[in-house]
Amino acid sequence: MVRSAACEPKYESLLVDLAKTSKLSIGLIIGQIAGQNGKDYIVHLARTPLASPKAEEPKEITNIIDVDNSQVAEHALNCVRMIVGGFQILGLFVVSEKNLMSDTGVLLKLKTILMDIKSTLDSNGLLYANTDALDNGDKLILNYISSHKNYICKTISSDPSKAASPNPVDWKFAKGMEWLEFETYYEVDTVFPLPHASNHFDTEKSVMLTIDIIAENLIQSVLFFNGEAIDKDMTVEKFNKQNKTGSSKVKVTVYSKVPKLAGSKSGKLEPHEGLVRYSGVINSRVFGSPRNTINEIETYIRNDIIRSLTTRLQIYYDALLANDDGGNDDETGQDQDVNCTSPPRRVFYPIGNGNILFSDYLFQNETADTTVKQTKDILGINLSVDDVLTKAEVTAQLNLSGKEKNENLCSTSEEPLSAKDTGKLVLILGIIGAALALIIAIILHFVLN
Repeated sequence: MVRSAACEPKYESLLVDLAKTSKLSIGLIIGQIAGQNGKDYIVHLARTPLASPKAEEPKEITNIIDVDNSQVAEHALNCVRMIVGGFQILGLFVVSEKNLMSDTGVLLKLKTILMDIKSTLDSNGLLYANTDALDNGDKLILNYISSHKNYICKTISSDPSKAASPNPVDWKFAKGMEWLEFETYYEVDTVFPLPHASNHFDTEKSVMLTIDIIAENLIQSVLFFNGEAIDKDMTVEKFNKQNKTGSSKVKVTVYSKVPKLAGSKSGKLEPHEGLVRYSGVINSRVFGSPRNTINEIETYIRNDIIRSLTTRLQIYYDALLANDDGGNDDETGQDQDVNCTSPPRRVFYPIGNGNILFSDYLFQNETADTTVKQTKDILGINLSVDDVLTKAEVTAQLNLSGKEKNENLCSTSEEPLSAKDTGKLVLILGIIGAALALIIAIILHFVLN
């Protein structure tokens, strides 16, 4: 059976515009796979920014052979971090002057790009970006031929053991369907022990391992839709018809077991040199097509929560490394045992395709302007500041007692006391001395008499 894909007509106009401005353009196809023998729903095409690595001055790349695979793979990683659960990188689109599908050398080049994308995404497994279980590793290749003003779509396997032989795809630009939004607020409040880490690299690696525990706990969780348990085999279309609220948004509640401590499989107390505490609420939003089942929606929600947590921690540690030499000492030269900062919060924005939202992550000192720029650079979407939904999550605030505790832990005993502190110390010692003298006098009085 021939694989089929449906894409909004506006993206055909995008390909036409790219053909007018560049001889060669390459980018990523973002969408949702409806399952075996189903239809792929394409929700966005994101052009990859290209720069020629062979010249000191950037110049336009006109031959697909000259494309740097690592640039496309890095672009795929950045896109995955911004798209919500349920949507994936399904393949590549290429705008060129001639038909690329008849050139064996080009097909091999496209296959190597797909292989590098797969390798990059697989090395970030907690982003859940591998779609091989759904498409058997066959990725979409859409080629818009500017000289003929038409397009052709085929699949190429990303499996290195298979030949780069394309298979036909029935690709159509047609008006899409209405998506149903599923929103979840997932609260995390748990502590994990950490082994000794001599630098930020070791700490990040240990922290990422703890996400596996949270993911395992999520798999065992129970989800309620608008407060009700729903048959997992029910389709979104049928559920929406039975949805009594008539809203295009469904509230989902996640009930989880109390997570186990990392490294506690033996059931014994073990010494550890550090702790990481996750405390906060993750806002998750996924979108279902009429053909999706409730079971698939549950998978999208779980994947989105873990993808979001992983992404913000990766961004957080990237920021730490960008402002540090990789050690764990603070600017005073003292070992920084307590880190009082927080990862970025999640914001959402429309992509201009129905009610679908993608997301970004902002630190406390960043504004919606950052998201506007990031979205333009990575996804090619033009936004205004007002388009960004910045109140989906709030920035984590340390409570007063916790802050004071951290400040005390971060201070050193070698720091000299101020004159005010010295006066307080003398007064306290004087009171203690007087009290001891009074107690001794009373004891001697009773003993001697």
